[in-house]
Order: sequence, then C-alpha cells, then structure tokens
Amino acid sequence: MGDEAAGYGDRPLPVWRAVWRDYRQGNGVRARARRGFLSPPAERGRLVWIKAGGTPEDVRLGIELLGAVRDKRQDVRIVLTFEQDYPELFERHMQPFRKVGVGYGPCDRPRVVRRVLERFQPHGILLAGGDAPRSLLAQAQCPMVAVNTRAPTWEPARPADQCWPLNTSTSWAEGAVADVLPVADPQARFVEAQADVVLRALVGGEVQRLWWWHGRDDQWPAWRGAWEASGMGATDILLASRRDGAAAARDLPGAGLQVSDWDRSALAPGTILHLDDRRWFAAAASAAHAVHLAAPDRQALWQGLAGGAAVSLGEIPAAEVPCPVLGEASAVLAAWERLRDDPASRRQQGDAARRRFWEERRQVDANFDAVLRQVWDW
Repeated sequence: MGDEAAGYGDRPLPVWRAVWRDYRQGNGVRARARRGFLSPPAERGRLVWIKAGGTPEDVRLGIELLGAVRDKRQDVRIVLTFEQDYPELFERHMQPFRKVGVGYGPCDRPRVVRRVLERFQPHGILLAGGDAPRSLLAQAQCPMVAVNTRAPTWEPARPADQCWPLNTSTSWAEGAVADVLPVADPQARFVEAQADVVLRALVGGEVQRLWWWHGRDDQWPAWRGAWEASGMGATDILLASRRDGAAAARDLPGAGLQVSDWDRSALAPGTILHLDDRRWFAAAASAAHAVHLAAPDRQALWQGLAGGAAVSLGEIPAAEVPCPVLGEASAVLAAWERLRDDPASRRQQGDAARRRFWEERRQVDANFDAVLRQVWDW
C-alpha cells in the first residue's frame, strides 16, 4: 500500500500524515481509530480481537475468522478491525452477530497499542493478513495467532502461538512462533466449489464456445487485438475481467456489454462480455472451454481451478498448480485452438485443476480447525 502501509505501521511521520489526511477528508472516525480511541462491545465476556490488514483478501479473511470464532465460542465478545473498508464484503458476507464490534483499527505506534490493549484487554488476538505488528507483538500478553500475516523482519520479544502461512515467504521462522501450520491459501475456501453451468445456456444456441480471460488493464489492448485477429470471435464469446478490483466496474474498452447490464437475452457470436462483477467468476469458470489468467489474483486462481476448465496462467503464482504458463497472447490462442476440438485434453486438464483445488481446500479446512482449537483453549 506504500507510505508505511498507508499509515498503519509504527513510524511517526506516515502515521500522523495519514491521521491529518483523514481529518482533512472528514473521516474523523478513521483518524480516531488509527490513534487507538476504540471501544469494545458493551456486553460481558472475554474479548477476542481479529486484526485484519488492508487488502480485500485480508478483510474477507477477517470476516470468515469472525464467523468461525462466533460459531465456536458463543460466550466471547469479538472485535474485528481493518485498515481499509470494503462495504460490499461486509454486505455480502457479514451476519448480524451479537457481541461483535467492527471498524477501523489502530496503527502500530507503541503508545497507541498500549491504549488499545488497555481498552480491549483481549483474551486472544488473531492477525488476519497484513504486516507483522512490531509494537503489538512486543506488548501483548495474551495468546496470538498469525493467519497469512507476513513474517516479521526482526526477532519478536515473544513468539506467537501459531502461524498459518499463505506461502513459504510468509512462514514465520523458528523462535518467532511456537507452531507452524502447513502452507495453504484461505481464498480456496471462499470461492464457489460447485456452480451450475447456466451461463452457456443463457448466451444462446448460436454461440459455439465461451473463453475466459482475466488480467490487468495494461494487458488488455494487446489481448483484445490478438483475439480479434484470431477469427475465433466469429463463432465464440470472450468473457473478460479485470484483476484490479477498484477498476473492475469501469467500462472495458472494446467490450460490447457489461454483465451487470445484461438482460439475459441471447448474445451474438463475437460478443466480448465484461465480467464487471466478481460474483460471475464461478459461472465463467464452469462454463468456459478454457481459462487464461494473465494476472492471476488469488480469488481468480482458485475459482478457475474449481470450475474444472483447462487453465493457463500468464505469471507463475506462489502456489504450485498444474497449469501451463503462457506469456504471449498468441501462445494462449494457439493453445485454445488445440483445445477447441480436443475434449479429451480439456477434460484431462480440467480434472487436474479441480483435483488441485480440492487438495488446497482440504488443507485450508484443516488449518481453520487447528486455529479454532487454539481459540477454544483461550
């Protein structure tokens, strides 16, 4: 996010610059929260603090942890703090739990951390993504579990009780944590594992095949040019989506229609359908003959694998997956042409992708159970 994680680190200048910016923009609630002026839920009971980072993946993880803790422990109060607000995530995934507080969180300045710990008096802390908080690790006296949190670059004063690494680069070193769980990406738990193949029927009988491309804005012009030159648009439909969530709803140059504006009438062959709503990713992964993730963010990666289509990637992901890496649009389109008339190869590649998804999903579920056992002991 830059500038010391947009003012949530422990260096004074980025923090106070962010506080000043929040007050100037009329966001006093966020500014006061950044300074640690937070209040726990008024009900009685021990408190569990879930501290989420600043990405949509971090906040989604925090929401999932909140629901899992509430299912496991009805007696505790829960506070979920985050560094960036994503209202659509809370609207879609958050249930109206009792004894729960949700809002912006504090920075990691030592005095601010002392203030929050005095106000919350947490019985346990769950870190959901983000950077390892130096001051919080130094001052907290309660049990702490780090879920997908980047490893500290220093030696903590006391080890965390448990670490669930997203990949090998986020695994905490010996001495920084007492228990390290196997690597697993919780995004595999958040995607739809089963989706009805209705998109193929909705587009109409004149269309022979659907293909899904997902990438960045700067990759789109070259891909669009290659697609139009390939001749596949004469009979097929291209589903196109952006990696950048903030830009996803903007018009995609050259796309004939946005899925949010589609009235579900039959589409003409050659249509480029812009998937401006990520809720359509599951349908796209299930309906497409093949998928190319030019810039595979974690949600799109696991959703593509779960759909059972042949998947190729434009970049090597952190997770090991059975997908070829094809950098050029011409190489992708050549692979699609080979797959077009080879259902056996499509099925073989799709089955391998789905098996890899379920392998990750099972490990994620096992890790969630291990984290919840820690919370139960609190």
